[in-house]
Amino acid sequence: MEDLRTGYQITWCPGCTNFGIYTAIISTLKELESEGKIDRRKIVFASGIGCAGKIHNYLNLSSFSGLHGRALPLGVGIKMGNPELTVLVFQGDGDTYNEGMDHFISSCKENVDVKLFVHNNQVFALTTAQHTFTTEEGYYSKSLGMKVFEKPLNPIALALLSGATFVARGYALWVDHLKYIMKEAILHKGFAFVDIIQPCVVQHDTRKYYETHMYKLEDVGHNSTNFDEALKKALEYDYTLREDAKIPVGIFYKGSRITLHEGLKLQPFYKINRELNLDVLSQITV
Repeated sequence: MEDLRTGYQITWCPGCTNFGIYTAIISTLKELESEGKIDRRKIVFASGIGCAGKIHNYLNLSSFSGLHGRALPLGVGIKMGNPELTVLVFQGDGDTYNEGMDHFISSCKENVDVKLFVHNNQVFALTTAQHTFTTEEGYYSKSLGMKVFEKPLNPIALALLSGATFVARGYALWVDHLKYIMKEAILHKGFAFVDIIQPCVVQHDTRKYYETHMYKLEDVGHNSTNFDEALKKALEYDYTLREDAKIPVGIFYKGSRITLHEGLKLQPFYKINRELNLDVLSQITV
């Protein structure tokens, strides 16, 4: 897998669970490539800001580094410019559910053929422990100067209700299971959203809690083609840290409908024949 690593020094904290996501995506891409299902020369990814955004430095693929909350629309633009590309986006929970909420909902609704992987540690970890929209009640937030009193957002339910055609939740340290989800997401035609529970071992270490309460949707025979069943499973966990919580991970929903670039009948930009008429341009006055 070394040829997919850039060799840059990795600056995540020792023991950071982002290493699990990094390992999973590299293994996923190598397997898909060996199976002849993707061409790495046609893979482009965009990343956001924060610890999740650092993955931009470590993956040896064509890439762009976006502004906070803006990596997703950057990925959408890449896909619209060249629908032949496989476009991956990596953002944090603050990136996606705070600054980038409008882009997230739009991508779900319009079914853009882009794959979004959210590193969700439920806190602005790199900027030392401000709360995000998925932070649980009772967490002490430095930006509030008190404990969080609001109910957290449920991004799985939001994605389903906003029209996403692939909705999943993974866990950063269940690498083989996460790889299975990532492979399905990348092969899906349409907007694929994967919320990855990624505990911050320094600012918000929830590893023990999640590993005690999670279960795999495949183990209970979940039907991912049934929207109503998917929504029911999505509402089982509300992103609070209740002791009686049962937290499903896996693929909640996988559906099919027309994608944005299909609806717009977009072509790769380099195949569009453009004729420049200088005579007409010379007659234009401002």
